[in-house]
Formats: sequence, structure tokens, C-alpha cells
Amino acid sequence: MTATTMDQQDGSWSITTRVIVYAAIGAALYAVFNLISFGFVLPGTQEVNVRPHYGLLTFFGFAFGPVVGFLTGFIGNIVGDFLSGYGAFTSWHWSLANGVAGLLAGVLGVMFAARAASSGSRALWAAVAGVIATVIGFIVIFLGLIVTPEMSFNAILTTEYIPVIVANSIAAAVVTPILVLAWEPMKEQLGR
Repeated sequence: MTATTMDQQDGSWSITTRVIVYAAIGAALYAVFNLISFGFVLPGTQEVNVRPHYGLLTFFGFAFGPVVGFLTGFIGNIVGDFLSGYGAFTSWHWSLANGVAGLLAGVLGVMFAARAASSGSRALWAAVAGVIATVIGFIVIFLGLIVTPEMSFNAILTTEYIPVIVANSIAAAVVTPILVLAWEPMKEQLGR
């Protein structure tokens, strides 16, 4: 059987001990960096933060599959919100959007793995996957129309969706390929 992602050979939707471990590591890192980033709000937005660590989420999805990506984003964002004092489920739709973006990065990682013959091409595909996953995954925040009906579609679009996809897409395009390039030699050393 050929590798479906950078690290999984037993199927991209399998829940194994390795998947749980990678998801726990990813969620913990993402939560801690989310906590740190709460002080850097983009001007003119409704609490959209500058988050260079967002590339961790798309990396974990791309490298370890959709299950790891979803759990990293969803649980990592919930724990980050809780640690910040914001409330674990206050903005559940944002946590779901992070999870969906991680899941999509994993799905795209599976799709793009066959096209990536070298570390450089894997890094490039990881950047592409991260940006696509971000743009599509964060459509979930429009559930805020139901949760916070006082916000209009236009307000969510201009003060939440567009700023978050721009900031997160930049992070995904820059950080994710760097992490892919760093992981490749470590993966070989670990025999993964």
C-alpha cells in the first residue's frame, strides 16, 4: 500500500494510537500558541487575531491526515479559548472552522501526496493545501449569523471572514511549508 499522507500508510481516516498522539501534540501546541496570540487583534475586526501559529494546524492536517488536522484545530482552539478566559464554547463555530480547515488540509494532503515527488514539491503542495483549506474551512464562521443574529452577513464577511482568511492564509502559505521541510528529515530519522 502506498503512503496516503506524509506519515500514514494505514488509511487517512484510521484512528490509531499514532493519530491520537499526533492530534494531542498538535492540539496542545495550537492551544498554547492561541493563548499567546490573543493580545494581537487585527484593527477593524471583531476579535480576529494575528496567528502565525495557524500554520501548525494546516501542517498537522497535511502531514498526518484529516483526523489529526480536525482534532488539532477543533480541540486546540477550544482549549486555547478556555485558557485565555474567553470560554471554551463561547465561539464554538470558530473552533469548528479551525477543525474543518485542519480536516481539509488533511484531505488535500492525501490528494496531493501522489503529485509530490520531492520535499520541495511537498512543501509547495502543503502551502497550496493550507490556503485552500483556510478559505473553504472558515466559511463555517457564517454560522455566526445564527449564533449572533445581530451581526449581518456583510459585517461577518468584512470584519471576520475576509480578515481571518487573509491572515491565516499568509500563515499557512509561509509556516506550513517550512514545517514540512523540517519534518521530512526528522521523519526519516524516526523511521516513520
